[in-house]
Amino acid sequence: MTDFSVRIHDDMQDIWRERAARAAALFGTPHFLVAESDLWSALSDLQQLSVVSVRHWLSVKTMPCRRLLTAWAERGGSAEVVSPFELQACLSSGFPPDRILVNGVAKHSWLFDCNLAGLRVHLDSTTEASRLLPIARDNRWRVGLRFHATNEVDPDEPSFPTQFGMIAPELKMACDLASHYKVDIEGLHFHLRSNVRSAQEYEDALNELAAISPMLGITPCYIDCGGGFPVLGERSVNGSPFNLEFSETEVGLVLDRISRLIPSVREIWLENGRRILSGAGALVLRVLDVKERGACRYLICDGGRTNHALVSDWERHDIIAVPRRTGSQCPTTICGPTCMAFDHLARVGLPEDTREGDLIVWMNAGAYHVPWETRFSFGYATVLWLEESGKISIARSKETFESWWGQWSQAQGSSP
Repeated sequence: MTDFSVRIHDDMQDIWRERAARAAALFGTPHFLVAESDLWSALSDLQQLSVVSVRHWLSVKTMPCRRLLTAWAERGGSAEVVSPFELQACLSSGFPPDRILVNGVAKHSWLFDCNLAGLRVHLDSTTEASRLLPIARDNRWRVGLRFHATNEVDPDEPSFPTQFGMIAPELKMACDLASHYKVDIEGLHFHLRSNVRSAQEYEDALNELAAISPMLGITPCYIDCGGGFPVLGERSVNGSPFNLEFSETEVGLVLDRISRLIPSVREIWLENGRRILSGAGALVLRVLDVKERGACRYLICDGGRTNHALVSDWERHDIIAVPRRTGSQCPTTICGPTCMAFDHLARVGLPEDTREGDLIVWMNAGAYHVPWETRFSFGYATVLWLEESGKISIARSKETFESWWGQWSQAQGSSP
């Protein structure tokens, strides 16, 4: 279904109009623009959630940007990684091992030769436990276990559970292995999914975990509730906001009760990468051509879904046109530059006098857009960093032809 509304407040539209126009004048388009002040503001909101101590982990996969990691490390923050590349990125950005949390599946396939003392690791399976606990003992890793909650289901096929974490018998087996290797289990972890519907889902998972924990023979000092908070301004493909029942205030009340459920808990961990980063970024495009097609106008831009906004296939974000035009609203399809009918960001209502040379700002592009970006035909776009001082600088340059083409080996013939 087509969504013909714009929901972002006028004052925020004007702020992003000024930012986008200035960035485009300095560095051209297409680009991703990340506003540092906005991400710190989102983090500040979350820091007020609970009376219990809460540690917010930067989910590196959400935006693997050097400027972000360096700034987060300099503020004493902690980072969560799920791959060897992300782990190396954090180490090179100044994070000490005890402020890096390794999550994800099948870590035994790449973490087996990691000798970093004090690293934090959440074991996801009994296989991981059997293969990584000896290494954890030798390197004094700080270990947690990922629990698979009953309400953790595949969002596309809810009748199936996800592949993550351990059910109760597996958790007990992992705890027994930890005891055998004399490794303390410091925490328990679950992660439901993106766009959790309500605070009740967290409460259900925590109640289940509290019921299981006595049989494990451990006294966890923290519970990691993962992420999953919805983001304002992101809507489903039919235009309805995600999870109208969700309340961060109610989640905070749930978190406040954790220490009563599991008295040993002294800290809560959260990994809300999307909630912190999504609204801090925007994709800025330029209109290259305009086509009239009966009841709908088509704006051909220098970026779009194929290269930059895969999530537009299942989400609708606010869109701002720059400059502000005064013509009547008319149905408009915003298209990218590739030769694919799939390559359109949205069908929205835009002023009929939007024209070639105008800018299109696709909001909430700070989470997952950069790591999911493709090199299809055009290579990667520029990523710009808007400092708190107002200065705009390049966080990643536009990909060159040499880099795009030079990745391919020129060797021919048989393999060595």
